[in-house]
Amino acid sequence: MATDVACRILGIDPDVMLETAGLAVLARGRAEVRVNAGQYFDAWNATTSLASRIDVVPYLGVAISRGPVIPVFFTLSCAPDLETGLMRMAQFKSLLGPTRMRVFRDGPLLRVEYESADSRIPMPSSLGALQIVCMVENIRGATAHLVQPVMAGFNGTDAERRQIAGHLGIMPERSDAAFVAFSPEDAKRRFISENPNLWADVEADLTLQLAAQNDRLRITARVRGALVDLMLSGRTGAEDVAIALGISRSTLQRRLREEETYYQAELDATRRDMAIRYLTKTTLGIDQIASVLAYRDPSSFSRSFRRWTGLAPLAFREEMASRTRTSSSNG
Repeated sequence: MATDVACRILGIDPDVMLETAGLAVLARGRAEVRVNAGQYFDAWNATTSLASRIDVVPYLGVAISRGPVIPVFFTLSCAPDLETGLMRMAQFKSLLGPTRMRVFRDGPLLRVEYESADSRIPMPSSLGALQIVCMVENIRGATAHLVQPVMAGFNGTDAERRQIAGHLGIMPERSDAAFVAFSPEDAKRRFISENPNLWADVEADLTLQLAAQNDRLRITARVRGALVDLMLSGRTGAEDVAIALGISRSTLQRRLREEETYYQAELDATRRDMAIRYLTKTTLGIDQIASVLAYRDPSSFSRSFRRWTGLAPLAFREEMASRTRTSSSNG
């Protein structure tokens, strides 16, 4: 459901949120179950109703952008420029909930529109506003520039639109479609966070996430895709993955045995590969990497990493950096 992050930031008990949304039938610890668009939007509306602050949309949008590591956001930050990043992100937007993202040229402007993945069920206006704020904040971080959209809009009240106007730098118009538009200059603005090496790996991970429900794929690929998806909400158990794949735990274990592997081996391999990637291709801190890999604390992550590689995470990062410098100087 991808709601855990918002609940954590706002200090809301996810179980209370589910009950408020009329989704109490989802058993405790099983909030990774995929729901339909209407149920997801009910969960979002419940989250905003339970929030203790009136500026929930701008607060949450900035906090999500600056806070937890969300792999889908790498589609934007790893790109060479704004337009390329938005095009990439549109491919994987569905991994963040039942919404679609369209990126296109509107005359000279680069326009991004957000809509419900189910045309029969409209997206809450406040969720559209959140996506606008979150996008602008991510763009500013990637460019190290106070990018200001030239147009924006969503179907909110005057008060709701004024609430995010200060952050955007413009007053959003009232619009049926949630959208934000950028100038031609900003569309081609270079990203200081460009990272083509990281992007190659992230794209493979996200493609696996999208394909996790495809039962024609090998079970190991589906398990790894599900794990990348579930780690963000702190879930790494075999039962969690089985539920996400729509199979029983016994079936999951049997099919892994058929491919001559077992669940813990796939979990370790997924975590190890992602850890090495983040240590060598990003500047993320050890605590951030531990969090995105769903470890209880950095110490637990460090112990696992030492078991995999024989080195502590920081020592591994320094050794890899030294090898790269040596290779560059020899070249």
